[in-house]
Amino acid sequence: MSLDRRGFLAAGGGALVCTLAGQKVREDREADLERLALDVPEPDAVRTGARAAQATVSGPRREYWLVAEPVRWTIVPNKRDEMMDAAVKGRTTFGAYAYVAYSKDFGRPLGKATIPGPTLEAEVGETLVVHFRNRTKVPLTVHPHGVFYTPDMDGAYKGRFSDPGGFVKPGATFTYVWECREGTEGVWPYHDHGPMDPLPVYKGLFGFLNVRKPGAPRPDVEHYIAFHAFLPVATGLKTAYQCINGRSFTGNTPTLTAKVGQRVAQHITVMSDDFHTYHLHGHRWRGPDGRVVDNVTLGPADAYSLEFVEDNPGRWFYHCHVFSHLHEGMSGWYVVDP
Repeated sequence: MSLDRRGFLAAGGGALVCTLAGQKVREDREADLERLALDVPEPDAVRTGARAAQATVSGPRREYWLVAEPVRWTIVPNKRDEMMDAAVKGRTTFGAYAYVAYSKDFGRPLGKATIPGPTLEAEVGETLVVHFRNRTKVPLTVHPHGVFYTPDMDGAYKGRFSDPGGFVKPGATFTYVWECREGTEGVWPYHDHGPMDPLPVYKGLFGFLNVRKPGAPRPDVEHYIAFHAFLPVATGLKTAYQCINGRSFTGNTPTLTAKVGQRVAQHITVMSDDFHTYHLHGHRWRGPDGRVVDNVTLGPADAYSLEFVEDNPGRWFYHCHVFSHLHEGMSGWYVVDP
């Protein structure tokens, strides 16, 4: 069998991936999540209709209505890799999951489904109240990083010890309450952490949470960048795609923009099993230790933010500098106007 460059880089064996529910599926073929979900027993607290303790919200709150929905998603909509000026062949559309923001009381969607899901914003001192509805056919959750919460608001499946928020059944709704106390400022990921984990994450169920300091000046431009992979186990496609925000290959991944003189903030997270490195051509910034940086390593579910004043106009690449990931699609344009 002959393989082209992308086929060689994407080829892999039949490795096993385990869910938290202890089930095993082959990584090189699509998992039937609905069938697998039938084998996961409902935790006692869910089966008996127990309710999470009502959290007291004192002071200001920030409220969101968030729905997990099945969506048809195309990984390479332009069917070209502009970095290599070459066609990307093969089928790239599959059945994904996405978090979608809704108006109050789930009145209407506030936009089209996106991967990552909507960015949830709050300020230190506020309480985040996230009303979550599951419109897929498997149990799901929402688990936050960085903020404070009680065990019943964890959004994590814990086997027979699971709270209702750790096993939100198809068609069900749960309200999470998270506190943005002092020390929680920053940009963090949120994602599914339910009994089918990690497969719903592989299908797109993740987003960003931005907790700001009250009164802190905002950058002129903010970019949210998620490095992740769409694998055959989640897509049923023949090839693994290394992605940025749900898309793969330059010209399909987000084209980031800014102007000279603007203060630019970029927030990066990793939502895959791999370690990635974030590299921005023609730019550099100072890390927490004061060193000048232009390439930073991130592991699974890490989050990293950087800022700089834009001073270098032109068309630049941003990408993962793991070379195989770069050539499997994890790259994009950063365009700076004078």
